[in-house]
Amino acid sequence: MSSIKTRLILSSLLVLVAFMLLTAWGLEQAVSKRMLEAEKSRMEALMYSILAAVDRDASGLSITVADERLFEGALFDPLSGLYAQLFSVDDKGRLHEIWRSLSMSDSFPPPQGLRPEEMRFQQVEYEGDSWFQLAFSIRWPNVHAELDLYTVTLWKDASDYLDQFRRFRQTLWLWLAATIVMLLLVMWGVMVWSLKPLRQIGEEVQAIEEGRQQRFEARYPAEIQPLTQNLNALLKREQHQMDRYRHALDDLAHSLKTPLAVLRGLSEKSACDGEDLQTLAEQTERMNQIVSYQLQRAATLGGAAMVKPLELMPLLSKTVSALRKVYGPKGMQIEVVGEAARPLRLDESDLLELLGNLIDNACKYGRRQVRIEVRQSDSEIELIIDDDGKGLDADQRELILQRGSRLDQSQEGQGIGLAVVQDIVEAYELRLEFAESPLGGLRVRLIFPAD
Repeated sequence: MSSIKTRLILSSLLVLVAFMLLTAWGLEQAVSKRMLEAEKSRMEALMYSILAAVDRDASGLSITVADERLFEGALFDPLSGLYAQLFSVDDKGRLHEIWRSLSMSDSFPPPQGLRPEEMRFQQVEYEGDSWFQLAFSIRWPNVHAELDLYTVTLWKDASDYLDQFRRFRQTLWLWLAATIVMLLLVMWGVMVWSLKPLRQIGEEVQAIEEGRQQRFEARYPAEIQPLTQNLNALLKREQHQMDRYRHALDDLAHSLKTPLAVLRGLSEKSACDGEDLQTLAEQTERMNQIVSYQLQRAATLGGAAMVKPLELMPLLSKTVSALRKVYGPKGMQIEVVGEAARPLRLDESDLLELLGNLIDNACKYGRRQVRIEVRQSDSEIELIIDDDGKGLDADQRELILQRGSRLDQSQEGQGIGLAVVQDIVEAYELRLEFAESPLGGLRVRLIFPAD
């Protein structure tokens, strides 16, 4: 069963049928019990009316039932299906009939095993028919003021009860079947309506594959919306990465034109002097830097939504530890203060590239001291890097922050590191600010949105 709809229909059908069967069985049991209690209550009331008509017989030695004091007309009709008997019980426990209702023409077996003063109601089978029997054992005083034991028995034809219960059962199962069919139709409609978003996702995926749209555009329920949002983020990231590769290759081809033209000119000379060799070396190094920058730029992942969260402090400690070894001979003091416990949504290699380039520049252009401070708030994490170098004036800092300005071209000696930093900052929509440092050099503020 590869279809979700088929699985849901079959599972719902099984659960629904099982529930309906249990419900029907429970209703049958409850109604049957209630009808039996009603029959018992009616026969008990008739039993007490018979006991109220008990009187002495003509001899005065025993008791009987005075027919003229009976008010139940069915006890006088042979076709009523309601019969009554009165038995005396001797010392050996044998029953002797001393009275029967005028409606009774056939003989019924006397009740057996009835304890003194016990009332017993039961449904019994007699000669192929079903009957209700109510038997009551009583003690009645005789002429010597002693208590003799008697048994009063009522028999009632159960055919009316069985017919009513049979009609109830037929009606119950008829309505049960109709309810199952109706609920299945309703569930089918609900299922089709509920699965419509999944079908719509399939249609949009096909449209994306065919190039008719670039992302999921429909409005989906809250349970599916995170899926479509993540897929849109993934599609955006892939499109961004493709654009980055394409732009990197275009920029690479454009950037290599001038160095290649210089090299071509040098190759056409019959002999190269020292100045030509120096130019050759410079152009070769420039080409190497351009290729390195474009490759690093193309490799930047970007898109925080699909990146695993990571901690800032371990990577910061790792970067600082490595740079302390590099700039130890220079006497550079690198101080780290503050703490950040909330995770960031950045690729680890991109974060290491950010930290490495920014702190390396601070160490490179600082004199003796670099101070790194980490601040955390509810919505962001701020990384502040101060050095005691020459710094940048206001015009240079403003030029660096202009969108589209290449940092390696805006200030001599910056290299391609800050250009890579700027690309990563733009890819992850971070904030990068430059200001004058209290140490006298440059202050770099990098603001990350906290996860």
